[in-house]
Amino acid sequence: MSPMIRNNIKKPLKSSTIVLSAAFMLMLDSYSMAAVADAKTISKTKKNNEIVKLKEIKKNYQKLLVGEKNIASAMSIISSEDIKSASSSQSIYSILKQTPSVNEYQQNIGPGTPVLSIRGVRMSQLAQTLNGIPIQSLQYGGQGALLNYNIGSPVSLGQIEGIHVYPGVAPPDRNGFATVGGTIAYTAKTPSKDRYVDIFSKIGSFSTDNYGAELNTGVIPHTGGLRILTRISRTTTDGYIQNTPTQYRNFLFSADKPYDHGLSNISAIVIYNRGSGKIITEPLPVAQLDEYGLYYNYPLSEASNTEVNNYITAILGDSTYINSHIVVGAHLFYIGKSGTSSVYTNPNYINSTYPYQVNYAAPYFAYGPIGGPTNPNSGFSYNPSSIFGSYTAGEAAGIISSSSHTIGLAPKINIFYPHNDITIGGLVASESGTTSEYVYGTLNMPEISGYNALIDGNKSHRDVYSGYIQDKINILSDRLHIQPGITITGASSSLFVPQNIYGSPGYPYRLGNYDKVILPYLGVSYDFSKNLIAYASYGKDARFAPISNYTVSASGNVATTNAPGPETVNAYEAGLRFVNKRLYVNFDGYLQDMNGAFSFYNNQLTGVTQYLNIGKERTEGFELSGKYLANKELTVFGNASYTRAIYLNNFAAEVTPFGQQYGYAFSGDPLPFVPSWLANLGISYMRGPMSWKVWGSYTGPSTTTYDLPEDETLPALQDATVPFVGHYQNGYFLLNATASYKFPIHQFGMQWLKVTLSMDNILNNRYYTHYYRGVKQYGFLPVDQPYYVGFPGIPRFIEAGFTARF
Repeated sequence: MSPMIRNNIKKPLKSSTIVLSAAFMLMLDSYSMAAVADAKTISKTKKNNEIVKLKEIKKNYQKLLVGEKNIASAMSIISSEDIKSASSSQSIYSILKQTPSVNEYQQNIGPGTPVLSIRGVRMSQLAQTLNGIPIQSLQYGGQGALLNYNIGSPVSLGQIEGIHVYPGVAPPDRNGFATVGGTIAYTAKTPSKDRYVDIFSKIGSFSTDNYGAELNTGVIPHTGGLRILTRISRTTTDGYIQNTPTQYRNFLFSADKPYDHGLSNISAIVIYNRGSGKIITEPLPVAQLDEYGLYYNYPLSEASNTEVNNYITAILGDSTYINSHIVVGAHLFYIGKSGTSSVYTNPNYINSTYPYQVNYAAPYFAYGPIGGPTNPNSGFSYNPSSIFGSYTAGEAAGIISSSSHTIGLAPKINIFYPHNDITIGGLVASESGTTSEYVYGTLNMPEISGYNALIDGNKSHRDVYSGYIQDKINILSDRLHIQPGITITGASSSLFVPQNIYGSPGYPYRLGNYDKVILPYLGVSYDFSKNLIAYASYGKDARFAPISNYTVSASGNVATTNAPGPETVNAYEAGLRFVNKRLYVNFDGYLQDMNGAFSFYNNQLTGVTQYLNIGKERTEGFELSGKYLANKELTVFGNASYTRAIYLNNFAAEVTPFGQQYGYAFSGDPLPFVPSWLANLGISYMRGPMSWKVWGSYTGPSTTTYDLPEDETLPALQDATVPFVGHYQNGYFLLNATASYKFPIHQFGMQWLKVTLSMDNILNNRYYTHYYRGVKQYGFLPVDQPYYVGFPGIPRFIEAGFTARF
């Protein structure tokens, strides 16, 4: 609990049960500014001095945005103002790069193929939550992966009012599900007490258009305080890469209803987002970019990858005040996703003579003679050669369809005593998924089981049972804070495969597995003074193996499952934090050792595929962040971080943040594409109707990768992607700015009109966000000579917009 909140509770307020209760409501989530605002509302009828105390809590924490001063873990906050000032080129992922140790890039305007890492830990290993509910896949990991759900996101910037980033392992009640590197916690936008209608629109570079409306009812009369917020928006863009048009549609419904004299409340959130468009599955050869321009892409008649993704999230929450010592709550939630990826490559490029890899997805390195008389026992009767004249022409297109449905319950109990803040919580959730894949000569294809289905409706399922308990013990006149905790999680998983086109071990078959982990946490913080806090923590966390890593045992016995165990991390960190009314500074150092990292190995000589968890990795470094309120109008902010990430043993590894499926790591090599240095520095100004912000972002050099050539001494590793030690991707600097002015207008029912201007990459720097040496593959084998490929970052992006409030 924040000492500011605790101290105000302990002071003898004049028998104010309601105000005392409101303060306990604040403790439910000391990071939620909405909770503070609600507590302020509850106290409206109380005496002026009591209102002031709660206002001071809100004022200090909102302005400095530091959350709980003596939390024993590093943390960063993206504020509501940061979110509002973001341009359409940004996303819920890219905006995180304003915080320490976060590296992110994407290949389009908005959430298009995000690639994210925190302290070198990739997106698939990170937890993401919305109001405490896990929104990443329970079966596979973080949003966005190889060839699926790369356009759109479960939540958009316009649907949230804050983000907390907890790198490493946070206290159990802050930590998300199944992470070995950090938690990204989004807070959904909630209705305010003010009634308004906003109409907004933005026009930006690359034919980017955004428009929509937001309606807030305020307190609806005769409903006991019910408030409702709805928001709908649409964004279209041509993309800064040629032939990558994309559009996003977003809808939010949020309702809040207090009861029990305002001490308790029930809330409901429904979000529906849709993203559709074209993406690139393979960075282009640098030689082609030098010839045709940095933002060149093959015409869609030669290569295309179209994705259509739908995301729906529904959360029903309740927080009930029992008495001055107990508050209970729960969230019931549903998360649904569906996506289709349609890929095509002109058959003229599907051969061993064209020097470049045009499309990673279709055909997947040329499937070869599958189906028809060459594979009579596969149940795959489609004969590409007889219909299209050759296997190459008959396998030029593919469609992958997937969907998942998750339902769950997350209960929570907060118990408050004079020297203890106890939290007990849990998660019970179930996720089911279905995947199918079809191959044909054109995208206008039949999708028939037993005919052209490479994957014929594979069904996956995972049940999760998790519980935690933590205490925060406050002693030595409330200066020493000890926070022990433990989480126990079990996961029961299954995979049903109705068909295997390669004929072995036969089909259908079912795989299953159960895993359990026990995860301790201990945090300690000490208040040297009112403003200076030292802290240290240890935490263990784990991520369960993706269900796609389950395989039939090597003996071919379909009743036996090979399933990797969980990969785990032991995280240590220590730091100093200084907080007063004008200055916030945090400095911390960390060490994270990962054991049992998932390993994918495909022996191209024997055709045997293995999934193990034998890898060891270490990330270590330090982080510095700060914010200084020079006066009421001017704020200076910045951060810098250093990361050293290395492999501790030799193993077949996913060596790229995006999830390269086949690679190899050598002990002592650095993790590729993890910049050693990241930094941000900026200044913001706000006075009356005018506000502006200018900031710079630096991304340091990072190690790249290359593909091993054919080598008689290591024949099983030929074509494996490995770290390219000593060959770096260049660092880059981006300068950005945003400004707005609010004109008061009292005509036609309008209250004001706000005009905005945003500029990203003002200097129009040309740079690569991803760069490595690859080799063309055909028939799953490397051909021709290695060449460099790269993916360019966004050029200068300028956007103007307005918001009219009625």
